[in-house]
Amino acid sequence: PSSRSEMLALRPTLSQSAPSAVRAPVVTMREATWKPGTTAPAYLDGSMPADAGCDPLCLAALALPPGVEEYSVAYPCKGSFLDRVCPFPWSIEERKAIMEQRTPEEVELTLNWMRAAELKHSRLAMLAVIGWPLAEILQSSLPFRALAFTDGRAPVLTNGLAAYTPFMLLVLGAAAYYELQSVDEVYQTFLSQPSKKYVPGDLGFDPLDLEAKFPSDLDQRTNEVYNGRLAMLAITGFCVQEGLW
Repeated sequence: PSSRSEMLALRPTLSQSAPSAVRAPVVTMREATWKPGTTAPAYLDGSMPADAGCDPLCLAALALPPGVEEYSVAYPCKGSFLDRVCPFPWSIEERKAIMEQRTPEEVELTLNWMRAAELKHSRLAMLAVIGWPLAEILQSSLPFRALAFTDGRAPVLTNGLAAYTPFMLLVLGAAAYYELQSVDEVYQTFLSQPSKKYVPGDLGFDPLDLEAKFPSDLDQRTNEVYNGRLAMLAITGFCVQEGLW
């Protein structure tokens, strides 16, 4: 018979027989740059371009892209009248609880979905901010006095945009074409595994190869987002002033 020491040597040690405990990742909270003194949400960790940690209403929880599960969470107003009539989470507490339930993969899908939407609106706003004043400044030299029926003002919903319906249909057709270019990334409907990682808003459009010409320390993705946000505020101001005055 084997000695006691030999038997003990054959027994697996604790580290070999029992799997080590998996520790949850440590989330480091950071200060939000959009408002000094406030804390950014945990899911806005600063890894995305132009991430200022701004989501005080937790609107990210409203996004439900493919691959993200719809969670039912407990919160103080659970079962209230608004819960029964509102088709989306109306309470900030509920939205925060939903984001806490989402896995890291679901959080990434959510943020990519929201960033893609932000970039599309930003680019449209930047075009509109340039086109609106140019149309009014150059209207006297336009053929056929195209803006005469609006007294030289750029046509919007409140002053004759319907007259441009054929042109608007062409614009919508072009927009739909470019939208289809990103449908696979948005809805995760790849026929084959993509060769490169999905980057929200990257349509591969750079005919002048500007990315290679700019200095390496110039973050153009961040610049685009910040300029787009400013353009969205500006075009909203244009519309409000046009409607009121």
